Amino acid sequence: MMNPTIVKLDEMRVAGLHIRTTNEAEGGPNGKIGGLWQRYYQEEHPIKTPHQKEPGVVLGVYSDYDSDETGEYSLLVGTVVEKNGELPAEVTVKTLPASTYAVFTTRVGPMVEVVMEAWAKVWEWSHQPGNKRTFTGDFERYDGVRCADPNNAQVDLYIAIAEE
Repeated sequence: MMNPTIVKLDEMRVAGLHIRTTNEAEGGPNGKIGGLWQRYYQEEHPIKTPHQKEPGVVLGVYSDYDSDETGEYSLLVGTVVEKNGELPAEVTVKTLPASTYAVFTTRVGPMVEVVMEAWAKVWEWSHQPGNKRTFTGDFERYDGVRCADPNNAQVDLYIAIAEE
């Protein structure tokens, strides 16, 4: 079981494309997440989005949870942008509150596979006594260095947690 690192981050503004879905839907043929990522790159949002704070870094932000990991949630694929920068109309903006996060780092491997494995570990970890997710907003962080090769990628998952 990987042990997460605990970090505190300030509020973040993320701009990109978003969908509503459930983990159940994503497990079947009607999953939307793959298509959202594809569209994000096809439409060149990583290059076109203005006011980026960390060019080359893309986040998959999970937020607006109906309940917990079993309910509906929003996924926004985007980049961190300056607080006051003006953005194109077609992007959705999500502000993540300042939070404490448990950070899980995947092994190096095929991107989709290592991310799925890490989420399975997160769900297992979150059901251990003393580990309390807040569901205020979680994100996967893909940087241009460790994720340059999708077959040998390493991704960080940031899971919002309650303070001890």
